[in-house]
Amino acid sequence: MSLDYAFPERDAGPPPKAFLALAGGYLALAIGVLAARGHPPDGYEPSIYAGTPTVYWVAVATAVFVGLLASLWWGRFGRYAGIGLAGLSVLTFVGLPIVRGYYFYGGGDALTHLGYAKDMAGSSAEFFEHIYPGGHSFGVFLARAMDVPVRYGLMYETLAVSAVTLLFVPLCVWVVLRDERAVVAGAFSAMLLMPINNISTTISFHTYSVATLFFPFALYLAFKHITRGAEDEALPTWLSAASIVSPLPLVGVVMFHPQVALDVLILFATFVFVGVVARQLRTRGRTGQGAGVVADGGRGSPRLLIGQTLVLALVFLLWVSQFNKTYIFAENLVNSLETFTATGEGAGAVAQDRSESAERAGVSLVELFVKLFAVNLLYILGAAGLIAARVWRGFGADRSDADRAVAYIALSAFTLGPFFLAQFFGDVSGYFFRHFGFAMVLVGIIGAIAIASIADRLAPVGDAAQTAVAVVGMLVLCLSLAAFFPSPYIYLPSDQTPQTEFSGYDSGFEYLPAEQSIVKPRPGPFRMMDATGYELDGVRRWEISGEQMSSLDRVLRATPDEDPPEDGYYLVVSERDRGREVVGWHGIRFQDDEFDRIQNATDPRITLVLSNGEFQLYYVDQSGVEVPEEETAQSVTGPSEPLPGFSDTTEARSGERRANGRPASIAGPV
Repeated sequence: MSLDYAFPERDAGPPPKAFLALAGGYLALAIGVLAARGHPPDGYEPSIYAGTPTVYWVAVATAVFVGLLASLWWGRFGRYAGIGLAGLSVLTFVGLPIVRGYYFYGGGDALTHLGYAKDMAGSSAEFFEHIYPGGHSFGVFLARAMDVPVRYGLMYETLAVSAVTLLFVPLCVWVVLRDERAVVAGAFSAMLLMPINNISTTISFHTYSVATLFFPFALYLAFKHITRGAEDEALPTWLSAASIVSPLPLVGVVMFHPQVALDVLILFATFVFVGVVARQLRTRGRTGQGAGVVADGGRGSPRLLIGQTLVLALVFLLWVSQFNKTYIFAENLVNSLETFTATGEGAGAVAQDRSESAERAGVSLVELFVKLFAVNLLYILGAAGLIAARVWRGFGADRSDADRAVAYIALSAFTLGPFFLAQFFGDVSGYFFRHFGFAMVLVGIIGAIAIASIADRLAPVGDAAQTAVAVVGMLVLCLSLAAFFPSPYIYLPSDQTPQTEFSGYDSGFEYLPAEQSIVKPRPGPFRMMDATGYELDGVRRWEISGEQMSSLDRVLRATPDEDPPEDGYYLVVSERDRGREVVGWHGIRFQDDEFDRIQNATDPRITLVLSNGEFQLYYVDQSGVEVPEEETAQSVTGPSEPLPGFSDTTEARSGERRANGRPASIAGPV
């Protein structure tokens, strides 16, 4: 495929205005970053978008637009300088929690993972206690190498793997479609960061998301091996330098998250099968006889991924077979499928839950879908169109590396697709959107090839048309990145956890009297227990509902559904909870009144015992208060939306700091 007419080269090289424009773009980016750095958060911010100064957004938008224009207008120099400018701008966007000086960016699973990482920093033996230790150990490595706290190590890790995606997605496109102009399309596709959907993948520390963003590195080496890129004459024809390096990222994927490793294993096995069949057909067409399964097809023939697939399969099986979570996951998957087959119920439980939440917030599902998946849908349609065109034209023996890549990825839909759909049911339905994020890496690559193909067929185009392309690209990028961080825009709260939250809980846990309960709005205090290193048994940590906070009388009568406290409990009211519930979730469960009611209470039974401005701990005295059975609340032993089948069984120590290991009876993140 040639794109010479789509993006005509300038014979005399880039004009002086190119240097001036690019210098202005880089200067604008620097000004924007400095403006954001000089505007640290003042407490919890429900939206990182609203909390970041306007100067940053204007500067970054200018830098990205100049970068896109340069990559289209000013030849080879413009492509590299423009892609670098736009990519660096997106990287500063991804790193906004670091640039802005957030104490920690992460909630829910990320807080528990922070506890895991702290444990691992204290004992190297902890590495072998977790089924996905790679992310935590890499975060600890970064923290020690940079001499920063572990929490920053995890934040820098998410930035690092985002850079991996930004780098290796366009390189994947370059390997299969050897035209520098096609790299522009690949780089643009990477900048959209489509694997992050904020349903089951997120930019706060999350091991599956980390592994997904790291995956393009392994895929690049696979394509490099298959297409015989950068041949080394000193090696046998069946071996490549890329294949020698491949075990490192493949082992890394297993350590980051075995579910992603299983996705990669299925993908590579499909590549092997398709490659073997194609080689057999090609050989029979030439000689009338089939080729050996592992016989090398010569320097003009694509290689097979047999070695890489076997290494990945061996490492994967040896590692996951040691952990009980593997068998629990398999059992849950089988049970969910059996339940759906027998009753027809349980399909898309997570999607149904999100739908119900949207209805309670008065949100149109169409609006929510457009915000979250409009760009993904455009790429899926583009990828499907390219695949249909290739099928219509036929995949012959003389096809290009791009054709082979499209064929390999397209046919993997018949193997990965059923596996992904099997996790759309019952207790494991939350995993479907994880795999959807993984699939968007592959869709992004095919979509980039489709964009390059369309550009080739629309040639030639002038400066005005290329400017229009840059404007459209800018709009698509804005639409995608507007839903990148959780925010009220997509009816989610920011994942920021400020220092006041950590210090408040640390003090609260430290001085919590024996046998007393500590309570907060969803999902209860157990995540902060993980992050700060304290353990309480299940009946001493529970979640209070909005209904129970609807009146002081209900607050006084609130109690867990088992082993209610004899004298009272401690209630956490923080500005982070207020911002998350009232602004982020648009008041679905709690309103401002519920929080004000506690903070303004004059009832002597509700006493403020600890405050740091953003975090308040109250004691609710229930002595002599009769608690009707209907007023009881559900004790919280896991997330408010429990993750299936992954719980630890170590014995908890009431009110003590954890030395190593996890709290008892909580559902660990997966």
